[in-house]
Amino acid sequence: MANSNGKGKKAPAPKEKVVVKKRGGCLVALIILILLALLAFLLGLHFGWWGKGDGDGDGEGDSQSSGASTTDVDKSAQTDIYVTVSGAKYMFENNSIEIGDFVKKAAEAEGKALVHITDDEATDSAMTELKTALDAAKISYVEESAEEGSSDASTAE
Repeated sequence: MANSNGKGKKAPAPKEKVVVKKRGGCLVALIILILLALLAFLLGLHFGWWGKGDGDGDGEGDSQSSGASTTDVDKSAQTDIYVTVSGAKYMFENNSIEIGDFVKKAAEAEGKALVHITDDEATDSAMTELKTALDAAKISYVEESAEEGSSDASTAE
């Protein structure tokens, strides 16, 4: 078939290519970065990488004591007394002792007494009872963990 002008059949014009830009890669990378930042923030809160206070971040509060540090106590007039709380027992000078007897001995010490409490898998009630008795007698104490070697101080004034 020939056109009326006699030149023959015209070829159709080439179609324009449609260019589609994909943004999915950038969006996925952005979502991954946000998730990683959120994960780092949550890990930081859990492990106590930042925040206020001296706590370990567990929120229970039973492992920390409030009060002044041992540097506030005059070391020259200080008598160090050591007690270990093992389970529900109080060990003083390698002997089991009742809490009342221990507080009396600590109160009778020459100078200002500083009790070093070592937690050897103590029950919470035994530790609380000892700290309450020492606070009532206005005797300073320092908590020391048998495993970690760390200490926390309290001064009853």
